[in-house]
This record gives sequence, C-alpha cells and structure tokens, in this order.
Amino acid sequence: MKILQITYSLASGGAERFVVDLCNELAKNKDNEVYLLVIRDLSVPKDRHYLPDLSKDVKCINIGTKKGICAKSIIGIYKTIKEIKPDIVHTHCDAILLYIPAVLYNRTKYVHTIHNVAEKAISFKWLRRFEKWLFKKCVQPITISNKCQQSYIDFYKQDNAVLIANGRAKLSVTTDADLIKKEINEYKSGQEIPVFIHVARYGEQKNQKLLFDTFKKLHDNGKDFILLVLGSFYESSPYMHLNKTGYIKILGTKNNIADFLACSDYFVLSSLYEGLPLAMLEAMSMGCIPISTPAGGVVDVIKDGVNGLLCPTFDTDDYYRTIEKVFEKDFSISKETVINDYQENYTMEVCANKYFNVYEQLCRNK
Repeated sequence: MKILQITYSLASGGAERFVVDLCNELAKNKDNEVYLLVIRDLSVPKDRHYLPDLSKDVKCINIGTKKGICAKSIIGIYKTIKEIKPDIVHTHCDAILLYIPAVLYNRTKYVHTIHNVAEKAISFKWLRRFEKWLFKKCVQPITISNKCQQSYIDFYKQDNAVLIANGRAKLSVTTDADLIKKEINEYKSGQEIPVFIHVARYGEQKNQKLLFDTFKKLHDNGKDFILLVLGSFYESSPYMHLNKTGYIKILGTKNNIADFLACSDYFVLSSLYEGLPLAMLEAMSMGCIPISTPAGGVVDVIKDGVNGLLCPTFDTDDYYRTIEKVFEKDFSISKETVINDYQENYTMEVCANKYFNVYEQLCRNK
C-alpha cells in the first residue's frame, strides 16, 4: 500500500511525535511505501526536532512554507498527491488542506486524525462548515478518545468518526542515562524521596499554575519531593524563579526524555483539555505512575487507584488531595501494573494496526 502522511512540522509536539512513530511502524511492513509530507520549512531548527527519529524507510518531502494554511501549502499538497498517487492520504493538521485534492483528485482515499477535542483542533471556527462537508463526503475522520469522539459529534453534528486511541513506541534510555541519574540524585535530600515529572510545553492548555501552586503547597506542608519540569517556553513564563527553591527543577526541552523518566516515580499533568497525551503514554512505557486532571482522553487511560491517580475535578483542593495520596503509607500502585497496561493497549504497534485496518477498509470500498 502506498501511504502519504501529512503534518505541519516535526516540532517538539505530541501530534508531530505521533506521526513520526506511525510512519516508522507502517514502514516496517515491506509491502508498504510510506511518505511523510512536512509543510513547514525543515531548515528551521524548531520545525525539525523529530526529523532524526524518522526511519530511513520513510520518504520525507518538504514543502518549506513559513506558515501552515497558505496557498503554497495547499498547492504543494495537491501537486504531491497527483505526483505520488497514494492509496491513502492521512493528515495530522487542519483537514481544510485536503479540500482541493479531495474534490479534484478522488482516486485516493483520505483520512484525518483529530488530535484534540474537536473545537480546539480547528485553527479557525469559520472553517467548521467546510470541514463538516469534508468529513461527511470525502475524508474519514479519526478521533483518539471517548471525550474527543463526543466533542466531534457535538461540534460537527454528525457521528461518523472512527475512534483509535493513540499509541507510542516504547522509549529507550541513552548513553547519558547514568549521568542523568547522578544529576537527579544530587537534587534529592534522600534516596526515598519521590520524583515527580511534568513533560509539556508551557501554555494555557497545560494549566501549569495549578501544578506549581499545588507542589508549593505540598512543600509548605512538609512533604519532601523533587518535581522535574521538561518542555519549551518556560523561559517566558513567571515560574523560572522556582528553580531556586531546590524542590522544583525547570530543565527546558530535552531529546533524552527517557533518561529522566527512568529516574522518576510519578508523571503529573494539570491540563484543562487534552486529546490523549503522548507524554503520558511515554511515561507509562517507562513505569511512571500517571497522575492527572480529568482532561480529555486521560480519563480513558487512567483507572483511578489501579494504574494511576485521576483527579475527579479541576479544582485546586481536589488536585492537591489527589497528589497527596502518594505520601500515604498504604499507597500501593506498582510500576509493573502501569507497564503492562501500556504494553496491552498503547504501543504504536497496536495503534498502527488499527489505522492500517481502516486504510484497507477504505481501499476495498473504492
């Protein structure tokens, strides 16, 4: 099967990480010919973050625009589809970019993954009418969680999306793992001190104010811990001074996240909304116990008290009480339970097989 995946960039985001994993997994089947079309300019360092992780078996094409939705990107996508003549075109950006090719070139089948709740996944709300028509007539929509599925129904007033939960390839530690372990041990005041880790860019969606306020309160109430924070844009946030506290370490963007996860006990999220965060699946693959607000697809993954802790609301007191459970003597969630759940449900192999089944079904219905 000839498959063309399309994404805006290969920046350090969840959807970008997902599309690279999906391409690599699909390319393992030698009967597949896999292409990845990247819209934004890959000569820009921030837009090529995951390029080194792309398999040599995936053919990468770059349109090289400075923006996402523009005439150059729309024309470039259409020309690429006409030239390659793929069986499947699968987008991970705005579905409106498929409007012209879906109408003018119907020899292929089109798939679009909505990587968030529907109302947050569209760049401009006025495009909803056009995307609704695409999803009804030309493009098979995919949602990634029950919350996202319901948001699609509510937003587009139709129920034709296929639900496929995100997957993530298991992480591996690097040659720097021992150095990172030593670094983190130096932060700790004792070997039994729990290590929490938050991996996310700084932004309104991720709701870091709740995160930092809660951990400050825990510290003020005598709890000993280390909170590691990895991600971009914190330098422009009002929280960089927390590095001076000793119990919070804001470390910026890292390419070796597995080394930090391997030294951490708990993965914490404070998001207001999510699709199904890959960072959480990465953490679970390394045995980090997830703790989160009830944001989007998180509620499909975390079984409270079994494989993690799920805050019942977005309330500050509830979030504090949820994290405080970690310090109770009878707390008993094991890393093995978390890893087993990941292996059974959230590997990229499981996810890619479900996508491939959708591709085959669409091709049979040509």
